[in-house]
Amino acid sequence: MSMPAGTASLYAAWMDAAGPARLDLRHGPHRAVVAPAAGGRILRWTTDLAEGPRDWLAPVEIEGWPAHAWPKGGLFPLAPFSNRVRDARLRWGSRTLALEALPGHPHALHGQAQAMPWTVLETGDGHAELVLDHPAGVGGWPWAWRLRQTIRLEPAGLRIRLSLRNRSDAPMPAGLGLHPYFTAAGVRLNAATEWTHEDELARCPQANRRADWARGTRTWTAFLGGWDGRARVDWDRGPGLDLRAEGPLEHLVLHANAGRYLCVEPATHVCDAVNLSADGQPGTGLRVLAPDESLDIGLRLDVRPPPARREDGEAPTDD
Repeated sequence: MSMPAGTASLYAAWMDAAGPARLDLRHGPHRAVVAPAAGGRILRWTTDLAEGPRDWLAPVEIEGWPAHAWPKGGLFPLAPFSNRVRDARLRWGSRTLALEALPGHPHALHGQAQAMPWTVLETGDGHAELVLDHPAGVGGWPWAWRLRQTIRLEPAGLRIRLSLRNRSDAPMPAGLGLHPYFTAAGVRLNAATEWTHEDELARCPQANRRADWARGTRTWTAFLGGWDGRARVDWDRGPGLDLRAEGPLEHLVLHANAGRYLCVEPATHVCDAVNLSADGQPGTGLRVLAPDESLDIGLRLDVRPPPARREDGEAPTDD
C-alpha cells in the first residue's frame, strides 16, 4: 500500500536493541532489560526464585530488527490504538483516513509506538522513564501526540505506567494497551463478553462464560470485554503472576501462537474500535481526546508465591 503524500513511513526505521542502547534495571530479585530505541520495549524480565531464575516474558535475544518485523517476545506499549485497524482505513467523522499497513498484511497493526525510537528522560537502578513524541503524519496518523512510559521494578514485581497526550489542535481517537509475551501455561480471569471475530478482527460482543484459558499447542485469539481488571497468570509449576490493571483497561486480547507463548494484552478498547463505532456498535471502549487531554493507564505484575503444601503432603487448591 502506498503512503499518502505528506506522510512519513512508520516502517522505514531500524529498531536498535544492541547492548549500548539497552537499560539494565535491577531491584531485589528482579532484573529487566529495556530497549528505548527499539519501540520502548522491555526485552526481558527475570526473577531469581528459590528454584532458579524465571523468565516471565519470552526473552528477546537479538540486537536489532526492521520496524515491521519485531521479535515475538518481551513487552511493548500499544498506542495510539490497540491491535488492528481494518484495511488500514480509519473512518473518522466524514473522512476515511489512510494509515500505513504492516508490510505484507492488509491492516494497520498495534499503533505507531512500538515501531519508533523513544527518548530516555530518567533512569535509575530499578526504574526508567521514557517519552515518545509522534509528529503528525507518521504512519498516516494525522495527529501529533506524546506518550510517557514509566517502568519500575518493585519488591512485588513489575509496574508500568503509560500517559498519552493529544498534542494536536483537533480531537483525536485514542487508545492504549500493553502487549506482553508470557512464558505462562494459562490465565484465569473474569470478563463479561467475548467478541466474535474473523481474521482476527472483532465483530460483535456476546456473553462470555469462560474463565480459564490454556496456552495449549494451537494458534488462537480471543477478544474480551467487560473485564474486571484482574488476571491470574499461571505456570506449570512454581510461582505465578497476579496481573492488575490501573485505569480504564476494560478490554483484553488473549493470543497464543502454536504454543510458543501466551499474550495477555490489556487495552482500553476492542480491536478496530474506531470503525466499529462508526458502524454504530456500542461497547467498543473508544475514547476521544480533546487537544492537550491525556489518557492514563497502568499495569502491575506481582509475583504470586506457589501455595504451601499441606502437612499431609497433598497440594492444596488456592481458589
